[in-house]
Amino acid sequence: MKKIFVIGGTGFIGSHLISKLLKEDFEIYVLARNKEKAKKIPSPCKVVFGDPTKEGDWQNQLNTADIVINLAGQNIFSRWNENYKKLILESRVKSTENIVSSLKKGAFLINAGAIGYYGDKGETLVTEDSSPGDDFLAKVCIEWEKSALKAKEKGGKVIITRFGIVLGKGGMLSKILPIFKWGLGGTLGKGNQWFSWIHIDDLVSAILFLIKNEKEGIYNFVSPNPVTNKEFTKTLGSILKRPTFFRVPIFVMKLFFGEVANAITSSIKAYPKNLLSAGFNFKFENIKSALENLIKEPL
Repeated sequence: MKKIFVIGGTGFIGSHLISKLLKEDFEIYVLARNKEKAKKIPSPCKVVFGDPTKEGDWQNQLNTADIVINLAGQNIFSRWNENYKKLILESRVKSTENIVSSLKKGAFLINAGAIGYYGDKGETLVTEDSSPGDDFLAKVCIEWEKSALKAKEKGGKVIITRFGIVLGKGGMLSKILPIFKWGLGGTLGKGNQWFSWIHIDDLVSAILFLIKNEKEGIYNFVSPNPVTNKEFTKTLGSILKRPTFFRVPIFVMKLFFGEVANAITSSIKAYPKNLLSAGFNFKFENIKSALENLIKEPL
C-alpha cells in the first residue's frame, strides 16, 4: 500500500481530494497546523501536526511517503499590502522548499500551481508551453514552480498542477452564488476577459489519473472550453432564473479590492493540452453542465 502525505488537506480542494483518495488503496497522512484544523480530517486518515513553512518533526513523517501532494498557500483573495504579498509568496515557496528538502529519494511530488503563471494574456490561447507573465502573481508562480522542480535533483518525480478557477461546493462559486440568487449578479467590467475554469470533480480525478499513470510534467488544470466572464455570468443567471444586467466597473473593483482586482479581472484563456495528450477525459467540459451539476444541490 502506497503512503500519501497531503499538505493543505483541510482546504476546499484538499478536502475533496482526500474524500476521493479514501476510496482508493492508499495510506493517507494529512498535515494539520492545530487541533481545530485536525477536526476536519476524516478519521481513516492519520493526522500529523506541523506548519509547512517551518521545519519540524512533520518532515520525518513526510520522508517516509511515496507520494506527496502539496496544496499549501495563503488565500490570494484579500486586500493586498506589502506584508500580505510577502505572505502569499512565502506560504507557497517556503513550504515547498521544506517539503522538497524532506522527500525521500524517488518520491512523487504533486505541487499545486496556478494559471496565474501566464499573466494577463488577453485573447491569446495559452498552453503549458506558453511564456510566463511579469505581474506579481506570475512571479509568485514562477518561484513556486522552481522550488518544486528542485525535487528532480533528488531523483524525485514532479507534477506541477496549474489550477484555473475551481468550481465546486466551496471556493469562489459558494461566495458569489448568494449575490446571483438575489438578482444582483453581473459582469466584471466589459465581461470580455477569459475565464478558465475546472469542475472540482475533474480536478480530483485528474490528480488521481496522473498518480495512477505515473505521469510527470506541467499540466493546466482547466476545462478544454474556457468562457468569457460575460458567458459565465449569463449561464449562471440562466440556471438560477435570475437577471444579470448589473455591471461592476473595473475602477470600482480596484477601489474596493485594491491590487488584487487586477488578478480577478485578468484574461487567461488556458487550454489543458498536456492532460488531453496524456489521455485524461473530462466529465464536465462545458460551463452549463458543470454549473447545473453543482447547483442542483445546495452549495
